[in-house]
Amino acid sequence: MKIINTYVLSDSGQIVESADWHQAHEAISNAIRAMRWPDNKSAKDFRIPKIVTIRVGGTYTDEVGVIKTVGEKKKTLRNGVRPLRDQFRSWMAKKHWKAEKPLSLVPFFRRLREDEKVSFPNYPQVEHSDRIELNESVGDLDFWFKTKGGFRTAVEWETGNISSSHRSLNKMCLALMGGLTDAAVLVVPSSKLYPHLTDRIGNIRELQPYFYFWNRFGTLIQKGILAVIEVEHDRLFESTDLRDFVSTGNDGNSKRG
Repeated sequence: MKIINTYVLSDSGQIVESADWHQAHEAISNAIRAMRWPDNKSAKDFRIPKIVTIRVGGTYTDEVGVIKTVGEKKKTLRNGVRPLRDQFRSWMAKKHWKAEKPLSLVPFFRRLREDEKVSFPNYPQVEHSDRIELNESVGDLDFWFKTKGGFRTAVEWETGNISSSHRSLNKMCLALMGGLTDAAVLVVPSSKLYPHLTDRIGNIRELQPYFYFWNRFGTLIQKGILAVIEVEHDRLFESTDLRDFVSTGNDGNSKRG
């Protein structure tokens, strides 16, 4: 798989010039470049089928090799994303990255409340209203790494829709604000790759207008780097055999293939 670009959205404390960041970025980059499809030893590059729509009456081959005819509604064949994240995970594991790091921001939120740095007053004020506690769970990070020197890097590999990309970046912003990580990286498909993946997958094109917002986030912290890595296939080819495609899941927009 190719890396098209690394966008440094914010860099507080000149982290981008540090040896620690270079080490972390190199580890992520090496894992991405090592990815192959099909996921086997014979594959020499990341080669996936193009998205294809089969009209009613047309045929395609399903996941077990059975030739099927499209019935009353056209069928679109596209690649999934979860196996790609799993392959990235396997490469990172070889370098001793820890997966699914629990991220608890509760102590950080508590400290903000105790220091009276943040409050959410009701408006208009309602007498005798019950105070509702805020939900403070943001889920786990996909990947987490700490160098021997203590530099911490969080990585999210995008497998959801564009809303998921925003949540991932916002979650990593909170982790940087809370001092839970020194670097936070989101990996997303390029404009050329994402049309061939799960419908409405998060992608670089739809995130770019918000880069200005996340750049200003850097003024809120003294130290930390927030970045987005854009990735792309090496080659595309044509196929109507689902056995050639990256398998899809059964949740969300995966069903819309």
